[in-house]
Amino acid sequence: MKRFETLKNRPPRKFVRTVGIPLDQFLIVRDKILTGIHAEQEAHPMKKRGRKAVTLTVEDKLRLTLTYLRHYPTFEQLGDQFGICESYAHKIYQQYLDRLVKVCHVPGKQALMERGIGAILVDVTEQPIERPTRQQGAWYSGKKNGIP
Repeated sequence: MKRFETLKNRPPRKFVRTVGIPLDQFLIVRDKILTGIHAEQEAHPMKKRGRKAVTLTVEDKLRLTLTYLRHYPTFEQLGDQFGICESYAHKIYQQYLDRLVKVCHVPGKQALMERGIGAILVDVTEQPIERPTRQQGAWYSGKKNGIP
């Protein structure tokens, strides 16, 4: 199933709600990432040898990264959504976050979290974590224990 193909046929408002940026900006970023990948492959032609893993398209990998930045799901949820394992979802996220930083000429990964960047805009809403207001000691001791 091609995930990006079904998503790009949705109304523009739903695309923005899912990914965080409009389709035209998504395609511009995708094209910049593709040119970066081709330049990297020309510079190091022997780098990508061996057995191929589960293949996702560049669009799906970029969508995975932007979905994580937009919604902050667990990598297990992302893996289930894209049909891959949790560790591979994390690997793709790290690779494409680095590529986004290079393509958009951002000083570093932490700069994506700062305000005032006009290169990438992702609509993200912060969700607070519920914590007990009274008797927190019953829930949390402050010690690190080896119990998972």
